[in-house]
Amino acid sequence: LGKRLELLAIDDQCSDGVAVSTAQMLTILKQKNIKLVVGPYCANSFDKIADIYAKGQLFQIIPTTVNYTQAKTIKKGLVKMLGYTNQQAKDFFDYYNSNMAGSQVAVIYNSEDAESSEEAKAISEEFRKHGKSVVLTSYTYEATNKDYKKLAAQVLADGNAAAFVLGYPKNIRKMAYALKDRSNDAAVFVNKYTAGSEFFEYMDGLIEGVYFMALRGKEDDPEFAETLVKLRLNGFDADGLSLYGYSAVNLWKSLVNAAKSFDYNKVSNQAAKGVKTEFGSQMFHNGAPSTSESYAIYRYENGNMNKVY
Repeated sequence: LGKRLELLAIDDQCSDGVAVSTAQMLTILKQKNIKLVVGPYCANSFDKIADIYAKGQLFQIIPTTVNYTQAKTIKKGLVKMLGYTNQQAKDFFDYYNSNMAGSQVAVIYNSEDAESSEEAKAISEEFRKHGKSVVLTSYTYEATNKDYKKLAAQVLADGNAAAFVLGYPKNIRKMAYALKDRSNDAAVFVNKYTAGSEFFEYMDGLIEGVYFMALRGKEDDPEFAETLVKLRLNGFDADGLSLYGYSAVNLWKSLVNAAKSFDYNKVSNQAAKGVKTEFGSQMFHNGAPSTSESYAIYRYENGNMNKVY
């Protein structure tokens, strides 16, 4: 609509308290006339935050996948742009079935963390659906009182050739390190985003051969190619979640243009009707897309992230 946008970046540190206080602040920051919130990227009291933004009539787009509990949250003006995290379980199983079929697999998670517990449950369900429950064993950090070395020894002694490590960033890096330190041949899988920025430094020389699951980059999407070139020509090296953040803003722009208004209610109604964006047509039922974004798998080798799936 010819209006210039101002970007306000806020780091909520994946903290529930900071995320909630940020939502409360943004709804009363009248002088900024905020129309769109992209995020949060972490679970961060999802229901409570979505409720705050809905009551404050701030349109909210989640630029990453959401878990089962978050999927049940339906608010006007809330769009879960990429679908659900259970897609990660499906893609992990597909890779396992094609490349490691028959091998024993461990899924290690934090039973005190609802998000990793749900992810572990989704993986277990995926193996069960395909009649492969016998090869999958679940472990919790609490079973060994967060003694990562002891748990690593148990996981490997049980004959597991691969392990999907879930939990908080601290859990993931300590568990991955303990596994690789005990057996460099162990196939360790982590979610790139959940593992956090400190993962690479913490793993040091043991990072070789670690598998990273991440949302598929739009680099291979022909509908995104022209946009990607423009971004790079302007000095923006877009990759990973930053591309999905950019896509979220463009989705909102398309909704605003289609609704011919910045009005919260009109834009929300337009999301339900569907909209044509520069990346294809999109429609959201109860704030969710018709299909979930799939995951890619990368293996760290000789300083490079090589796509293997």
